[in-house]
Amino acid sequence: MSEEKNEMTYEETSASMWQNGKEVGTLTSSTSNMSQVRKDIIKFALGHEIKDIRTYSGYKGDLLVEIMANDLDILHTIADWAHNLGMETVVKENPMTSIHALFCITPDEDVYALVEPK
Repeated sequence: MSEEKNEMTYEETSASMWQNGKEVGTLTSSTSNMSQVRKDIIKFALGHEIKDIRTYSGYKGDLLVEIMANDLDILHTIADWAHNLGMETVVKENPMTSIHALFCITPDEDVYALVEPK
């Protein structure tokens, strides 16, 4: 057998990195374009004094928006808007740097919750 046949292709390697046996093409983030909910929260956040914003897929295929700001009141305002859009949110305060982060998760029945039930 040649060495070429023993090596995995790039596509096979990438697909094997995902948990739960899902290939990249079957993750929620790969099934379509960016959801309208994420677009709406990003547009709303950009209208405020924020430090940074990014959107990405979590390790289980969930769709997250992370918004960073120095002012907690701004993050709570954005979190209220996210709740109106049906998103779950968590605010992580960092008193050492005064840069706080708001995590918003797109509603989806197949992903984990940001906040564990009490």
